[in-house]
Amino acid sequence: MAEELKQLKLFSDVAAMLAPARSLREAGCCPCCLLRFLGEKDCHIYQKSAEELQTVAHILCNQPQGNADSATGDNKCVNTDDIPCIACLGILQHGCSEEFLDRIQSKMEEECYKSQLFSLSLMTPIQLLVREHAVMLFLRERFSDLYTGQSIDKVTSMKDVYKWRCGPRLKDKLNMEYHHQVESPFLIQLMFEHKETETECSFLISACPKVFPTNSRKRKRDSEQTVLNRTSVTRAISSLSESKFMSLVRCPPEKVDTMCRCQELTCYHEAVFVAGRYNKYSRTLSQTPWVVDGERRGETSVSELICTRIKAMFMAQEYRFSSAGREDVDVRTLGRGRPFLVELIQPHISDVPPDKMKLLQQEINSGTTDIAIRDLQVVSREESGKLKVGETEKTKSYSALVRVEKPIQPDDLKFLEEITDLTLAQKTPIRVIHRRPLASRDRVIHNMSGEYIDSQHFRLHLKTQAGTYIKEFVHGDFGRTQPSLSTLMHMDTDILELDVESVDVDWPKTIDE
Repeated sequence: MAEELKQLKLFSDVAAMLAPARSLREAGCCPCCLLRFLGEKDCHIYQKSAEELQTVAHILCNQPQGNADSATGDNKCVNTDDIPCIACLGILQHGCSEEFLDRIQSKMEEECYKSQLFSLSLMTPIQLLVREHAVMLFLRERFSDLYTGQSIDKVTSMKDVYKWRCGPRLKDKLNMEYHHQVESPFLIQLMFEHKETETECSFLISACPKVFPTNSRKRKRDSEQTVLNRTSVTRAISSLSESKFMSLVRCPPEKVDTMCRCQELTCYHEAVFVAGRYNKYSRTLSQTPWVVDGERRGETSVSELICTRIKAMFMAQEYRFSSAGREDVDVRTLGRGRPFLVELIQPHISDVPPDKMKLLQQEINSGTTDIAIRDLQVVSREESGKLKVGETEKTKSYSALVRVEKPIQPDDLKFLEEITDLTLAQKTPIRVIHRRPLASRDRVIHNMSGEYIDSQHFRLHLKTQAGTYIKEFVHGDFGRTQPSLSTLMHMDTDILELDVESVDVDWPKTIDE
């Protein structure tokens, strides 16, 4: 028997597959679909060149039944890869051609996508479900001894065959890794359509009333796509008996004139997450763009100073900025800074090594004196979730410059050190009530102390539960915070400056010492 046949692992009796092979080829199956319906599951067979697969199909079709050692025959099949396959409509023919793979390569180069690993995703016409089922019923009827009890679920998936054939070849063209069973955050999505056969599923609407309600059957043709989807078509086919299906559909399916074409080729990369910590030294800089009544206040913001360059480095379409809490415009953030996270949407570049991240950090820091960042790094999606975990249980330390109504002495501040785990009842502050719902919540001041400056000023140091309104604790917010510093000192107190000294979150990992 020819060497090509020796590699096939289909039926236990190789000679038994020759008759179905000839029938499939004569019906109009391409070499890949021929092998699929013969039960071939070896990915290496499908990775042969188009010429080699044609040779295998030729040998199978022309092998005289009962003579497994001869590769000649008089009754030859004439089907070639120029004729659209009745089962895949050309997806495993034109869709696997060098011309089409070059198109994918050009798309990648044009949009400057770079990734270590890629995956392939196919969207195929739903009428292929009907066609594949029709081929299987044809085989069951003509070769009942071989195909009785066989279902389309036992046939190698067309999508798997496509990925086996095209994945390794694209790997070489794109200079990226590809593993069929390994999911990649970078996805090349191909959407195939075949206009010539679009209406081939329409008969199911009237044939399967239990699947498609009466009101659906009365819909006009232009709304059939809403009713006919992969799930509903699969259910409808399984609800029909073999005889009923074969009375409604030609088995095997009719040949077509045009190849299935890829109507949409898109590249998609899952979000990349960049984390770090920032210091804010300006008292006139908002954390995010500040817009009041549709009018922007301030030229820039912390998020823009950080994210603009990060977005450019990763060639992302957009970004989302979040942080462990936020400070007001007039509040500085000192110490080791506040943890932040940048979610980069649809990045074209996903692999930025640590040394380039270090250079990016230096570039951001050299571009402004209003902020500084540290520990800039790429983190996983799972790691990014740690930013918000247990948010209210975290602690933060502050220092506030306080002005008092009455003259004080250093000893007047000592009592503050004796207060620990003071629970405050804070209503939503008046200054933010226009953008936050009215609510009352409890927050804890774990400890505090006062540093005397002069008879009317001192610096208040506090360690509090995250989410505590510090300004309102100092001046009381017209009694909306109880107790407050003013009630504790029995005099009016006001806050002149506020600094965040530390955000006690052990995330992300420390890089800069």
